[in-house]
Amino acid sequence: MPPALLTTSLVNTIQIGSLYALMALGITLTFSVMKLPNFAHAEYATAGAYAALIVSLSGALNPLVIMIAAFFVGALSALISHLAVFKPLEGRDVSFYTLILASFAVGLIIRYILFTMADYFNLFDLRIAIPLRVLFRDGYLILSNLFAWVAPTSLVLVFILTLLLNRSPLGREMRALADNINLARVIGIPVERVKNYTWLLVGGLAGVAGALWGLQTAVHPLMGWVAIISVFAAAILGGLSSFSGTILGAYVVAFSENTVILFLNVNYGVDLAYKPAIPFIIIIVVLLFRPQGLTKLIRRAGDLGR
Repeated sequence: MPPALLTTSLVNTIQIGSLYALMALGITLTFSVMKLPNFAHAEYATAGAYAALIVSLSGALNPLVIMIAAFFVGALSALISHLAVFKPLEGRDVSFYTLILASFAVGLIIRYILFTMADYFNLFDLRIAIPLRVLFRDGYLILSNLFAWVAPTSLVLVFILTLLLNRSPLGREMRALADNINLARVIGIPVERVKNYTWLLVGGLAGVAGALWGLQTAVHPLMGWVAIISVFAAAILGGLSSFSGTILGAYVVAFSENTVILFLNVNYGVDLAYKPAIPFIIIIVVLLFRPQGLTKLIRRAGDLGR
């Protein structure tokens, strides 16, 4: 593989991996605290992307304002889905599989609301209206102001989320719910309030991820759903419990979808059309051979580091 092409693919890996990490952390957080692999997470990202698109088309071109709007709409979508669907189902003590099916249903409802809105206002396949400027160009490698927003913003938000979960009272309460929700109730933790904050955080981060995704591609009602399998592959690589494992898993998936498939294409003629199969292969391999994901490897590396 030519060095310039390799460099470009690695830059794409960093950019896409950062977005996967931002979305996958929400999947891991939802599963850890609520014990729910939420497939509606994809639509929270799409809702955030459409909020960013509408705000940008209204004339507000400040990326920070766009991100705040995306966070708010994504958070609101997640909280409403919890209060309207998931919380009542939890009260009825339904099975794990019923909650998964409910998450599919919630996702479909949000998706077709977005389809209806996009059709009525002609908002299909539009880009968020932030002017594109090239910051660096070298052969195949082109770095724009969008890359300067996407990767750093994703990494900063991942860092802030990690600090929140490990250093704040809310983070400690979330971890208590993840460990034992009944014990958390006994020791006086306001379980429902913590759940509400968790949904707001999960949806908000997904919304920002959707907005960042919309900065580099066209916004459409299926954009979150297209990415959700890769995001779940990253979360499963993290064992659906480890935030550091999820972050590492996100970059592993992005590396496989960009650098590995490009290497196979250049050297062995493997069609790039096989790229969507990669996250499915990762999920199957992890579930068959290492269902705990990368968690133990990371802990072992930490032990060696000490």
